[in-house]
Amino acid sequence: MKRINKILRLLEVRFYSTRNDNNNVKPAVVYSNADTHRKEIMEENRGKSGVYRWINLLSNKSYIGSSVNLRARFHVYYSVKRLNNSNMVIYKALQKYGYSNFSLEILEYCEPNQAILKEQEYIDLLKPEYNINPTAGSSLGYKHSASTLDKLRNRDYSFLHNEDTRLKLSAAATGRILSSEAKAKISIARSGTKLSIETRTKLSAAAAEIRGVAVLVTNLETGDIVEYSTMTEASVGLNVSRTAIKKVLQSGKILRGKYIIRIKGSKLVG
Repeated sequence: MKRINKILRLLEVRFYSTRNDNNNVKPAVVYSNADTHRKEIMEENRGKSGVYRWINLLSNKSYIGSSVNLRARFHVYYSVKRLNNSNMVIYKALQKYGYSNFSLEILEYCEPNQAILKEQEYIDLLKPEYNINPTAGSSLGYKHSASTLDKLRNRDYSFLHNEDTRLKLSAAATGRILSSEAKAKISIARSGTKLSIETRTKLSAAAAEIRGVAVLVTNLETGDIVEYSTMTEASVGLNVSRTAIKKVLQSGKILRGKYIIRIKGSKLVG
C-alpha cells in the first residue's frame, strides 16, 4: 500500500507541477489534498527541515513558509486552537476553505541553517499572495524600525529575572507535571474567586507547564522577528544549545550580540 501511495504521489508531482507552475519549480513532494494526506504529511516530514507551500485549490493563492522542524510546524497548522488564536492570513484561509481545498507542497528539503534563505528565494520567485510580509522569517508580519532597534539594544532587561519568567523557564525544563500548588490555584480560578495579580501570574506559569513556552527572537541587525513554538525549536533555528537559549532568557543578555530573546506574551519595558 505504501508503495502504491508513493507511486501516486510521484504522479501528482508531475501533474501538479505542469498544471500550476510557470516558474519551473519542481516540488520535492506534493500532497494534493491536505485533509486526506494529513497522516502522510506528519509522518514523512518528521525530523526534516525545508520550505513548504500551501496552495488554495479554489483561488490558486498560495503561502510559502519554512521550518527547521516541518512536522512541528505542520502540527500547528492542524491545530484548531492555534488557528483560532492567530490573525495570520493563511490560518484564516485554512479555516474558511477547509484543508480539503488546499494542497501542500514541500518545495525543497534543506539544512536548518538554510531554511530562511531558501524561503526568501521562493517568496521572491513565486510571490505568494498569502504572504503579507515579503520578508522570510518574519512570522509576526513586521520589522522593527532602526530607532526601535537602537532602543532595544540599550534596553534594561532586568525584568526577565522576575518570578513569572523564572516559573515559565522552570516549567519548560520539567516534565510539565502540574504541582499541587498549581492545581490548587487552577481550582480556585475555576470557582470564580477573584485572583490577585501575583496569583494570576503563577497560574499563567502553570499553564505553560502544559503547553510549553513559545519565544520571540528579534534580530537587531535586520529587525526581523521570528516566533518559535518552543525553546528547543529556537535553539535549532539559531544553531545553539537549548541551555544557551534558557541562559539568555534568565540573564536578559543579547545572544551573539544581535539576538534578543524573550518569552512570547512578556512585555518589553524600559
